[in-house]
Amino acid sequence: MSPKGMLAPEAVSIVTNFEIASSVALLPPRNDSFFYPLYAKAKINMKIYGLLGKNIHHSLSPVMHNAAFKALGISAEYKIFDINEEKLGGFFEKLKKGEIFGCNVTMPYKEKALNFVDAASVATKTIGALNTVTREEDELKGYNTDYQGFIKALLGFGEGDLNFKAEGKDAFIFGAGGAAKAIIYGLLTMGAKKIVIADIDNKKAEALAGYVIGKKKWNSLITVAQDEKQYNEFISKSDLLVNATPCGMKEDDPGLFDYSYIHEGLYVFDLIYTVETPLIKGAKGRSAKCINGLNMLLYQAARSFEYWTNLEAPLEVMRKALPGSVR
Repeated sequence: MSPKGMLAPEAVSIVTNFEIASSVALLPPRNDSFFYPLYAKAKINMKIYGLLGKNIHHSLSPVMHNAAFKALGISAEYKIFDINEEKLGGFFEKLKKGEIFGCNVTMPYKEKALNFVDAASVATKTIGALNTVTREEDELKGYNTDYQGFIKALLGFGEGDLNFKAEGKDAFIFGAGGAAKAIIYGLLTMGAKKIVIADIDNKKAEALAGYVIGKKKWNSLITVAQDEKQYNEFISKSDLLVNATPCGMKEDDPGLFDYSYIHEGLYVFDLIYTVETPLIKGAKGRSAKCINGLNMLLYQAARSFEYWTNLEAPLEVMRKALPGSVR
């Protein structure tokens, strides 16, 4: 007779890999001869996904994706891959070999990652940056779900959405990196009338403006704000302001501009979600409608999940997995 509370050996054969992966694999290994083989086998069968970037241990992506995998009974784990640039080639080799089944990409590698995939969606190529990589028939394919998450959070009317229609409106964007490129693409597809780009590196902002203008696909007016005086002037006349930079994450970060130029009719979207930034505080203080980047994070994550699994993402499960301090 089996010890009390333990499955009989013959019962083990009816426990499927799926059941082991969705239950035992989520527990820490036990130090006994019965449970450890089950745990080890489940870990071997588990698919690995993750977030590629630098200085990203603050990310909330693992809690969302791991909650989604668990809810759907998928034997998978989402990890953080915080690596230096010289190791990018080795990381993508692991993806290619199937040691990692898919990943998200964040700062500072959204643009560089395009050099390591075999193919990319049309939108991703146009944007010039990716945030999602899938492995499809031994090929790596890049997608951009940032712009999709941005559009959904911008247009949505639920809690944490901005409920803003960009068609025919003027927008001001801080940033000229991968995230800003996705934001600008989203605004262009929605028919924004004018987009002003600003960055601490004016040459980078000018290069992005030139890139967009060179596509000759949209009728929107694209221009660059060169200094704080121009920032204030353009923002005072804009309908939408988006911060696509890390500025505001740290207490000693300088202000993006003179927040007294925020007007009541301005809609403010700060992609930062880990803290209430000075920009968000300034917007609230001047009765401007504002949101942080949490819903965009959630929506882009859900879309990435669907690319990897071909299953509908359990959006509310992923939302509830987020810490209460940021929800």
